[in-house]
Amino acid sequence: MSKVDICQQLARLMRENGVSQSGLSRGCGVPQPTINRILNEKTKEPRRESVVRIANFFGVDPESMYQEPTEVREDGDPVARLYQQMSGLRPNQLRRLFSMLAEELD
Repeated sequence: MSKVDICQQLARLMRENGVSQSGLSRGCGVPQPTINRILNEKTKEPRRESVVRIANFFGVDPESMYQEPTEVREDGDPVARLYQQMSGLRPNQLRRLFSMLAEELD
């Protein structure tokens, strides 16, 4: 298993999912400056908690953040992935999301 810098994996996941630094920050609860420092390689070994939150947002194993892209295992179940992403939201963000869904379903 080949190791890669977390900045490469994070940049790839953000690009593939169309997520900005601020969007990722809001979605996973990791401060935007921390995300920026990871992407700019100023922080090469972020705290485990930050890696777990970011990985959960993207629906990948935290360990995959340090593996080659071909080795990244994404959860094939879109509902499970959505749940993982939602688990990082703050209560006010969840209320807003559910309000938007309720309007869409009416």
